[in-house]
Amino acid sequence: MTLSSSPTRPVGLLLLAVAVMAVFALCADAYRFRDDESSELSHLLMKLRRDQHRKHCWKYSLDGLTESQLTKCARRFIHFANQQLRKRKHRSSLASFHYNVNINKRNKELLTRVDTKYRRFSSKLTLFALKFKGKRMSGLSASDARMLRDLQWNMVFGRRKDSSRMSNLDSQMSQSYDTAVGCYAPGKCLDSGEDNVKNFFRTKNDYDQLRYLWKSWRNATGAKFRNAFVERAQLLNESVYAFFEYFTDFEDPKFPETVVSLYNQFKPLYEQLHAYLRHRLHQKYPGKFAANGLLPGHLGDDPWGSQYTKWHNEFVPFPAAESIDFDGILKDRERRGLLTVPQLPHVADEFYRSLGLPKMTETFWRKSVFLKPKDHKMNCHGTAFDMHSASRDDFRIKMCTRMDMSSFSTVHHEMGHIMYFMLYSHQPVLFQGSANSGFHEAIGDTITLSVKTAEHFQAIKFAKHLNDTHESQVNTQLTQALENVMFLPFAMTVDLWKWRYISGKVPKEQLNQDWWRLRGLYAGVGPSVSRSEADTDALSKYHAAKNIGYVRYFISFLLKFQFYKAMCEEAGHKGPLSTCDFYKSTAAGDKLRRMLQLGRSKPWPDALQQLTGRRDISADALMEYFQPLHNWLKDYNAKNGVPVGWTVPANPMQSASN
Repeated sequence: MTLSSSPTRPVGLLLLAVAVMAVFALCADAYRFRDDESSELSHLLMKLRRDQHRKHCWKYSLDGLTESQLTKCARRFIHFANQQLRKRKHRSSLASFHYNVNINKRNKELLTRVDTKYRRFSSKLTLFALKFKGKRMSGLSASDARMLRDLQWNMVFGRRKDSSRMSNLDSQMSQSYDTAVGCYAPGKCLDSGEDNVKNFFRTKNDYDQLRYLWKSWRNATGAKFRNAFVERAQLLNESVYAFFEYFTDFEDPKFPETVVSLYNQFKPLYEQLHAYLRHRLHQKYPGKFAANGLLPGHLGDDPWGSQYTKWHNEFVPFPAAESIDFDGILKDRERRGLLTVPQLPHVADEFYRSLGLPKMTETFWRKSVFLKPKDHKMNCHGTAFDMHSASRDDFRIKMCTRMDMSSFSTVHHEMGHIMYFMLYSHQPVLFQGSANSGFHEAIGDTITLSVKTAEHFQAIKFAKHLNDTHESQVNTQLTQALENVMFLPFAMTVDLWKWRYISGKVPKEQLNQDWWRLRGLYAGVGPSVSRSEADTDALSKYHAAKNIGYVRYFISFLLKFQFYKAMCEEAGHKGPLSTCDFYKSTAAGDKLRRMLQLGRSKPWPDALQQLTGRRDISADALMEYFQPLHNWLKDYNAKNGVPVGWTVPANPMQSASN
């Protein structure tokens, strides 16, 4: 019977109107994904409201569901997300591993295809998760609520054209950055790529050539990225989720202020180290810059002035003191047939087992790659992989191991990632991750602090007696400080600068001025040549241009000393903190295990408390670790009349170099 001949025509029309309104509401929903079933949405909506047990309830409008129905739907969605993410992470990890150990066109194409599918699926999950935002679901467990929130925190865009434009901007900047060329003199240029520029800075000391390259690299990168960065920031502000809501795995609404507070804790050490470095560089390059001013930005290990380890040998506090030759010890054992390169990963495994932690799996030993292949290209940078296998036993490392201290440290570091993977593998996939983005790197670095000591080499019988004097310890600490302490202000400034602009605190007309104001304020570093707003020098760093979080490195550098001190105390260490080796301390290992097995299942302060007994990140342990060097720096600077501190000029973009 048709509507026109029905005696209940008003009711029929009313139902039709309701259905039409529902369809329009669905089309207007910014979070809607249009799939093959879009023509049946109205029908499915009505069916969903009658059937709270529908398998994929989250795909449709949640309006009209009771609180009980919403809670059940959310639980099913979280279960679905965990189940599907494991499968997709497994595929993505496989593709990434095989590309990195065998670099060829076919593997690259496969990796690109798999990663694209993973990103699309991840974005779809986030859009579904956002449907539950603001809904009352008191019956949802704390764990489920946390997983749902993590899904909602992903960066997403309400309009497909925005997402597509963002991808295009990223692709353009990546391609331009990867092919950028730096020149160290007119007509004298390096091969394309950041690595060649970094290598020149690390190995060359010609003041004018470094300054020329410093400017050239910025002309090839930051100056070209300004418009794309500004457009990208606008897209972020128009996205479905506000910037500060999704970029906050530190769970601290005042995190920028927290970062500055942490800086003030280690500032006394940084100021003394900066003064000594500036003093020695001024002696090397007399008249090139002010003895009490900002350091020109081109005198470090890289084009950003983030680390200064290349000056260690020249500026060592005690030149006559004998330093421990770890490389020599390792090579001597190799020469005598007592140690081979393939055995180094087993040495690292034994260290973790000595702490009472689980041994590496059979799959790990069978599928990891530790030697550079002779018949194909491989990415030699040490990397740990969680393959997300259903059997929870597939974890791998790829690196090109050599018989030196760098490889010895790297294999211990990467195995720290593996240990984290193993210990949280029992968690749901959404909880299989770092408590916050600083934890993962800090774990391996903590272990490295322990194994790079004279005490450890004696404990594992690689050396009978090493004369580690106070002078040699201070010498070693200077190297560590030029790497770690000098890096901290740069690591915090990259994201502070981005936060200030994207949150509207700084207009786009003052982007470069604000960058150099922050660099001067926190690092005492200025531009090597005068700059303008068109330069946008922060974007000469890949992470800044691509909006990749960098503050994680700031946090991890502080956490590693905090973790290290806690484990040393648990091991009963006596003496200077920098001489601690917690090898064979099952008590320290047990504390570490309790933190690692939580993964992301608890707020990071809960995880931190498991190991350190406190819930806040602090620079106290870093200050204690470097106390011998700090004392020496204060004494040297005072005795030699070295000016300490600096003043940021009214125009922070003016050259710090004469």
